[in-house]
Amino acid sequence: MQVSLQALKAFESAARLGSFKLAAEELSLTPTAISHHISNLEGRLSVSLFHRHGRRIALTGTGARLAKATSEGFRKIDNALDEVMRAGTAIRVTTTSSLAAMALIPAQHEFEQANPGISLEISTGESVDSQSYILPVRYGDAARVEPSDIIRHESFNVFGAPGMAAPGSWNEGITLFTTQ
Repeated sequence: MQVSLQALKAFESAARLGSFKLAAEELSLTPTAISHHISNLEGRLSVSLFHRHGRRIALTGTGARLAKATSEGFRKIDNALDEVMRAGTAIRVTTTSSLAAMALIPAQHEFEQANPGISLEISTGESVDSQSYILPVRYGDAARVEPSDIIRHESFNVFGAPGMAAPGSWNEGITLFTTQ
């Protein structure tokens, strides 16, 4: 059976607030529109949902059961919409396990404190996901990567402490970053 979502919303609001007038204010409709929505709903379902006493209303037993179900249903929808909106404010970073463990995860709490509206999700793996909401971060030789895949180049300087050997003695190269 098909019923109007607007009629269900009007019914849920009137049932929760105990008034067609208050439901109309909440939904930015007129009390007459609320009354029509509920009358149409009652006609489709072939039941009375409210006892009407002038301007006062009270739920019937059937109305109370429907009110409970519609309130729970709309609450679930609202919660799902909140989750969807929060998902839009998440940054998903996929990187190697070593970079995540050594750099990103230690900095995650500070980032989230400085940016309370953004959640940071860090996952590890070697594959580069191509979804628009995932930021793949990899350490390596940029010459082996498609130019369109590179978002930013980083470079680092190396400094020594007094008493270290002169650069001329480093012919074999220096390991700057190692992981197990």
